[in-house]
Amino acid sequence: MSTPSYSIDILRKSADGVLSFKSGSINISTTCWWDPDIVIDGGTYVGYATRMANKTDGTDGGKREGIWLGKGVPYNSGAGKANGIFIHKGTGPSWSDGCIVLSSALVYQMWSAINPKEKANITVTVRDEKVQRGVALPYKCMVADWY
Repeated sequence: MSTPSYSIDILRKSADGVLSFKSGSINISTTCWWDPDIVIDGGTYVGYATRMANKTDGTDGGKREGIWLGKGVPYNSGAGKANGIFIHKGTGPSWSDGCIVLSSALVYQMWSAINPKEKANITVTVRDEKVQRGVALPYKCMVADWY
């Protein structure tokens, strides 16, 4: 029997982003935030549904639920690497030290849907919005005949 596979997509915009997750009847598309001073590099990471060892404010009274992105996650355009990057509960950027944060209830719903726990069974894609305004048109100099 193969391990189930889950996907989390994070589309970062200027000050916040959109996290998307689907599994069975669960369909989450919600605002997420991060610390603007510690920004993980865009890319694909292997995630684990687990609990944060140093946080004791979990929804069920245990340690805080989260999705761990593994060891050596690059941040600030490769300036550093971190072993403690999670997707976890939060209400804004101040909850993050490099992590992606979103509503507590939605983190718990997503975390609960992922089984088994403690397994590398989640693909987390972090990408930045590319804004393209208008269409490049060839410049044509027109001579007006009204003068």
